[in-house]
Amino acid sequence: MKKLYFILLLVGLWGCDDMLRVEPENSLTFGNITTEQDIESLVLGVGSSVRNMVCWNALLQMEKGAYADECDESRRGARMLELEAGTADNWEVQYQVIIGAQNVLDYVDIIDMPGERKNFYKGQAYFFKALGYYDLLHRFGDCILQTDGVNWAPVAKTSWPVVCEFAIEMAEKAVELLPEFDKLKDCNGETITSKSTPCKGAANALLAQLCAWKAGCKWFAREEDKGYDENLYWEKAEKACTEVIESPLYELAADPEEVCSSVLVGNSKEGVYETVMLDYYNEVGARVYSMGTDYVGYPVRPEYAAGVVKDFTLRIFTTSVREMYPGNDKRKYAYFYDLDGMDAMDKEITGGFAYPYKERSVNITVTGTKKKFASFNSNKIWWRLADIYLLRAEARCHLGDKEGAIADIDEIRKRAGADLYDASEYGGDLQMAVFKEREKELLMEGYRYYDIMRNGLAYVQQFLEGGYKTATVQDYVDGAFFLMNDELDFKENPLMRQNLYWLKRQ
Repeated sequence: MKKLYFILLLVGLWGCDDMLRVEPENSLTFGNITTEQDIESLVLGVGSSVRNMVCWNALLQMEKGAYADECDESRRGARMLELEAGTADNWEVQYQVIIGAQNVLDYVDIIDMPGERKNFYKGQAYFFKALGYYDLLHRFGDCILQTDGVNWAPVAKTSWPVVCEFAIEMAEKAVELLPEFDKLKDCNGETITSKSTPCKGAANALLAQLCAWKAGCKWFAREEDKGYDENLYWEKAEKACTEVIESPLYELAADPEEVCSSVLVGNSKEGVYETVMLDYYNEVGARVYSMGTDYVGYPVRPEYAAGVVKDFTLRIFTTSVREMYPGNDKRKYAYFYDLDGMDAMDKEITGGFAYPYKERSVNITVTGTKKKFASFNSNKIWWRLADIYLLRAEARCHLGDKEGAIADIDEIRKRAGADLYDASEYGGDLQMAVFKEREKELLMEGYRYYDIMRNGLAYVQQFLEGGYKTATVQDYVDGAFFLMNDELDFKENPLMRQNLYWLKRQ
């Protein structure tokens, strides 16, 4: 099959028309796209851009709210809302995904193929556009919105609720057009088995995440953007989650140990949407895409001795682990290496810290007799079924469906062997119970910062650190949660403006 290689020299969404170039193998260019194989190659090129997006400064935001009792000094500024929290980053890779998806939409209708095949490629393109904006919303909030085609003229940023609404529309189109996972076929009629290929379940998961974002984050939207009923979005999120949960194509792994050994590696029945990194070491190399980078040392990385835990980037005390996972909850023994045995060791070695073991599939290099960690060897798991259950619990909680929310919490607890929900937990605060269950189940997977944002100012002040506790609602409206744009994003665009919160602090 022909392969299309993108060189997307996106210096911004403006400037000269030579900023977007395609240099193909076998002379495939936009001028001679004539077959379904060519369209499939375009889509595969977008998937490759998604892999780049996954690796692009992936931890800058997630580290701010990642659960830890102590952290390395290098992360302190970001976690305390000091100036380092606004680290400048550019959004080139996200727009590579978005523009690549638009290229598919621009060319698919000129190809002679059955309507259902056109819909399959259109559905993937809509999914990827929504995914690109989903990532931009998490990192930057307000961003440049491209709706129909690509506007190369100077463009001002659009407020995040408007961008989110557009992404929701794209996700809804993807849900409508994409087949279920077990119906995916390539252009040769062969079954597709990779969960990096968008399908209806993945599109529903993305739709649910976007709707929850717009509903939960309304509290820091500008006044002119608050004219929507958040409950309508919680209803959409609940419905989309239910579509995934009720599908026979996804099921929870048997226990937390299987979550670590299989689900987080990739292509399990619990996985809903993933970006393939597994066995792509030659392409991905040591690029960072996993929170395991911050947590996992001994014994997963053979060059480290047990004492490294005291100096690792993010550290969790064993006492915190036992408090988080009381009783017979199996997650404390799956997510952490030999919890009891390491806890019995000399505290001069361990510092009293637990040894994260959730991410454990790795690439190892061998030089002579020395073994050294090279990279993690697992897929980027965007969403797994446990996340979807607990997102539905969050939506149901906001919609007043207490029994439904508790049922979803208990579904995850039963798998873990933990005690089922009791009305006395957290003083009867069900919203807090949902948040804490997500914290426990999804620990070290990169969700917590965004969960805190969705739950409101009180959660920000309770669970984030330093300046987050004293910042005002207006500070968050102005963009305190998000990254600064670096100078690349301003090139040849006089309408571009910096994140207001960080601009005031420079």
